Amino acid sequence: MTQPVSTKQLAKVAIKEALPRPLVRKMRQRRFQAREKAKLRDLTPSSYSSERLYTIVTAVYNVEKYLDDFFDSLFNQTLSRDNIYVIAVDDGSTDDSADVVRKWQAAWPEHIRYIRKENSGQSAARNLGLDHVSTEWVTFIDPDDFVSRDYFEIVDRSVSLYPALKMVACNLIFYKEESGGFSDTHPLRTRFVNGDSYYACGDEQMPIQLSMSSAFFRMSEIDRQALRINEEIRPHFEDGHFVGKYLTLLTEGSIGFLKSPHYYYRKRGDASSTIDRSWLTLDKYLNLPKNGYLDLLEFAAGHNNGRAPRNIQNTILYDLSWYFKYLVGHPERSIFEAETDDCQKFFSILNSIFSMVSDEVLFALPGQYMSFDNKFGISTLFKNEEPSFFITYLRQVDTSKKELLIEFFDADTRFFLDGLPAEPSCIKRVDKSLCGTFFYSKYEAWIPFSETDAVLSFRIPDGREVRLSVTGEHFRRSIPINELLTRFKANWEQYKQQGDTWIIMDRDTQADDNGEHFYRYMAINHPDQKCFFALRKDSPHWNRLSKEGFNLLAFGSPEHERELRACSTIISSHADAYVHSYFGDNFLKSKKYVFLQHGITKDDISSWLNGKPISMMCAATPQEFDSLAADGTPYELTGKQVSLTGFARHDHLLNLQSHADKNKKMIFIAPTWRQSLVGPTIGKGNQRDLNPDFSKTEYSQAWESFLKSDQLRRIATRNNCEIVFFPHANILPYVDAGMFEVPSYITIGTSKERSIQEYFSAASLCITDYSSVAFDIAYLGTPCIYYQFDREKAFKGEHIYAKGYFDYAIDGFGPLVETEEDLHRAIGQIAENDFEPSQEYRTRMEETFVRRDGRCCERIYTAIKALS
Repeated sequence: MTQPVSTKQLAKVAIKEALPRPLVRKMRQRRFQAREKAKLRDLTPSSYSSERLYTIVTAVYNVEKYLDDFFDSLFNQTLSRDNIYVIAVDDGSTDDSADVVRKWQAAWPEHIRYIRKENSGQSAARNLGLDHVSTEWVTFIDPDDFVSRDYFEIVDRSVSLYPALKMVACNLIFYKEESGGFSDTHPLRTRFVNGDSYYACGDEQMPIQLSMSSAFFRMSEIDRQALRINEEIRPHFEDGHFVGKYLTLLTEGSIGFLKSPHYYYRKRGDASSTIDRSWLTLDKYLNLPKNGYLDLLEFAAGHNNGRAPRNIQNTILYDLSWYFKYLVGHPERSIFEAETDDCQKFFSILNSIFSMVSDEVLFALPGQYMSFDNKFGISTLFKNEEPSFFITYLRQVDTSKKELLIEFFDADTRFFLDGLPAEPSCIKRVDKSLCGTFFYSKYEAWIPFSETDAVLSFRIPDGREVRLSVTGEHFRRSIPINELLTRFKANWEQYKQQGDTWIIMDRDTQADDNGEHFYRYMAINHPDQKCFFALRKDSPHWNRLSKEGFNLLAFGSPEHERELRACSTIISSHADAYVHSYFGDNFLKSKKYVFLQHGITKDDISSWLNGKPISMMCAATPQEFDSLAADGTPYELTGKQVSLTGFARHDHLLNLQSHADKNKKMIFIAPTWRQSLVGPTIGKGNQRDLNPDFSKTEYSQAWESFLKSDQLRRIATRNNCEIVFFPHANILPYVDAGMFEVPSYITIGTSKERSIQEYFSAASLCITDYSSVAFDIAYLGTPCIYYQFDREKAFKGEHIYAKGYFDYAIDGFGPLVETEEDLHRAIGQIAENDFEPSQEYRTRMEETFVRRDGRCCERIYTAIKALS
């Protein structure tokens, strides 16, 4: 009989539905944090007794700073301390780990055994520990992790209720070392969505279990199977391999997946875990797939009539999914050298693996584990098969023009409205690569509709099923437009547009970019259009813009959030989430978002840009436009979403140049940043923690050496040049903190002291590495030098982008140098030519910038108005 719902419960539901989703998520997160801390604090140690004994085998290696948390969580278990034993195998630690273990030995005598061995890896350490286990149940908690106080009690109660259990898997919760917070966001958390679950041995539908650390095993089964951890598997997956073999060899019994015992996996602040570092090792691509994935598939198939069980296939697919997430569309992340056949070997191993994975299992794997994109690529490249069905995706809705942006994978996909063909108004083919090899193509198409009561259908001529995914829910073959719109526009009522208001901004912390210049144009030329400019009130630009009469919104203030909810359009030179997705939910699709760009897109930033809700993106050169919108590029942007307008700040640049003092000389030095150099962001916005090791980086040392060089000073003196060093906004904090030293005769340029446009127009020479400021300089016909001392690293994962259409040697606006000596020589040659570019570079400048007419802002305004 259904219990009646109380008035109080109804009120709670009503309040929750009325609150913004981000606030609801924040409230849930706070409650979760409180519960987790209680599990570590409020339970009484040794308050529960049992007849069963448990052993933890833990491989210790240089973890002294984590061991107290580890032992404290075991020593204070609600299960009696007499029931728990620890075998700590020190794998040749060079820190004081041994002293910490011995300290706990003194507090817990007879229950902690310390074994020292030469360093040979975690697997060997665990195997040695297994040789000394004398209890029936064993687990492998890592020494940098810890567990909830009732961890062993809950497991023991389950074993009491189900004595046939042969393995118990526990719930893995992330512990974020930097913040001290807990996060239930592990991709496999769906195993516990319905609470505890139990499966008979041999049930192929059981969930994935990769970790030995968060599971319990019977020693009697390990001994019966003569099972040990494969020490040849590197750099990880030895856990998944062991668990897979253990499950394969079970002949009877059951497996339990328990939600309540929480295993806290430490996410280290310094990203120093084995998995974090593994992508840079060749073993990750050759050893692990062969000795881990392929070996387990062959082993399981050998014990199952030639076919690996479904749960084993799922395990391999899930773990392999991280390769495709990491590598597809990221050519800069490939570690394979061109002169070796390592990439061919990797692909050969993948071919063997996927020959043992059925098409049915591949496409049945949940989408949160592996996207349809990658399944499609795997099926066509490695299995040479076409999928039996296709998923298409609704990506955007243009409510003003009544068009749907739909992504699909088969070029023959056709769309119909009430049975009549609906031809795309704009279509784009997107090509994706894997380690430099073509992986798959997909298509982005705008489908017009006129009536919301029409039915949209989608099909392929050969009859295979097509499904349309609308915010995660799949519709087979057709869906009414009004239902599609209702689902896509969920929660938009919280952000209901009130009039036609534009919110313009650059960074939250800085102005003086395309946003500021476009706002100024609007204020002067279109004062009837309601516009705000968003900026943090503590920004060095706030007072300047306030005095000029800008209609300012303090970023993050209640006023800013109120206007964001009600605005029609967000316009910014930056495409970070804090700009277009401030509220973190479906808000991002409820507004038009115009990306003015910070700098010309010359490198491949598709992995960062794809997925952002861009209504329109400004391009400044024909080459850039083609790289974004042409068929075959990796950007998921159509010609409808890219406009060749030029940059707003370029109009102002031409004006400044016409008034510049040609007799003064200035060398402008403006390197960009590297993602690997800086600390993580703090909250919403662009503020970041400082990286304490910044001064030790090659970047810091190379630029400091150049700035402090006697040769640079002599060139400045000889040519009566001012030297200006303009650090990137993400590097400036290190200069301010004294972690990056600049000689006193060099001016440190910041947009606080002077507009960056003024620096551009005053520059006689620009020296950069990869920064797009070179384009602004070239726009004015000023020479440039590219100093790329870390050329190989910069496009091998040091930053967020890969090499794009722009080749610095072929397309650049000045010489490319890789050593400080060559840099000094190049500066001298340009100075001897009276700081004029050679004819070769002048021609490149003229061919790149075809619109130098002072009308960029006008074109941007026209393009934005055309959106509606």
